[in-house]
Amino acid sequence: MATHIFRGETKEAAYKDLHSMAGKDIFIIREFTDQNGLYCIEAAPKVTPPFNEDTKLPSNSAKQSTPKETTDINRFTVSQLLSQLRLAGFPEPTLRQFIYWMKRQNEQDPEINRNLPKDIALQKFAEYLSIQKVISPLPAAPLTPLLLVGPPGSGKTVTAARLCASALMQGENVELITLDCVRTGAVEQSQSLSKFLEINLIKIENIEQFSNWIDSYTKQINQNITLIDSLSTNIYDLADMRWLLDYIEATEQKSLKIEPVLVLSATSDASTIGDYATTFKSIGVKRVILTCWDIASKPAATFSAIIDAGLQIAMISDSPYLTSGIEPLSNIALAQKLCDKKGMPAWLAQIGNISNQSG
Repeated sequence: MATHIFRGETKEAAYKDLHSMAGKDIFIIREFTDQNGLYCIEAAPKVTPPFNEDTKLPSNSAKQSTPKETTDINRFTVSQLLSQLRLAGFPEPTLRQFIYWMKRQNEQDPEINRNLPKDIALQKFAEYLSIQKVISPLPAAPLTPLLLVGPPGSGKTVTAARLCASALMQGENVELITLDCVRTGAVEQSQSLSKFLEINLIKIENIEQFSNWIDSYTKQINQNITLIDSLSTNIYDLADMRWLLDYIEATEQKSLKIEPVLVLSATSDASTIGDYATTFKSIGVKRVILTCWDIASKPAATFSAIIDAGLQIAMISDSPYLTSGIEPLSNIALAQKLCDKKGMPAWLAQIGNISNQSG
């Protein structure tokens, strides 16, 4: 369920490229012109949903999938682990806290690590993350609506689609709402994704329509999982913040329980991430979904800024596929992600190989 972008000098050329590469059994997500003036089409192939009526779970089932601990993981000594974490952008104060914790653990109970191999530092780091309570996964079937908030370009719309896809694969009923009816192409993107997933999309253009939707929601026994995609919020713009607060206040006035979840890109710089995390915590956000982890050069710096602000990680997206990268997060899986070495960009490595071969 990956999306791909096809380009051409003209619209006709872009569509010709699309059909030649992907055929005609596809969904168009959006169309736009890039900075080079090329006409671009973002599309995804149509696939058959991986479940049927016989395998659906009961609506809002209480069963939640248990995170599986990673078994095939790299083994590091403490010095190797610290080196990997520094490469990933971990700040030194956080690393010193981890070292201090291990030192105190050894002092308080000298036998605790005596007979353990010296290369299980990753498992010890996962234990440290568990004690720090940095993970707070979203429930498999949230009983209250989730409002996805965050800055422009953080991936809120695609994240909403990911969560919808995850719920659908568990046999849940899903309702998708978009408040983003202003940004160019936003509604079209939500419509394409909802059509792709074969779910209902509700478009809300103003606070009055939102209040009416709240009334209809509270007057019925709603068995749907409800996801709300909000308009992008720039915390440095007072008008943007006032717009979002109006919607949150509307839910409070009508006593609708709703959870705002912050969506941030791991590619953003740590300082900006810290500003967003601190600001959104002040209006009730407790959990964060991190996107674009797979293309971030220093993802641990982003992670640290979020944790320092007092928020918890709900999910990490590290795949371009709608149905991948949405598995429940465990402490050992997070530890592995944090110390994964990015290394040299692929094209530079390839140039190096070509140079060596030619020499």
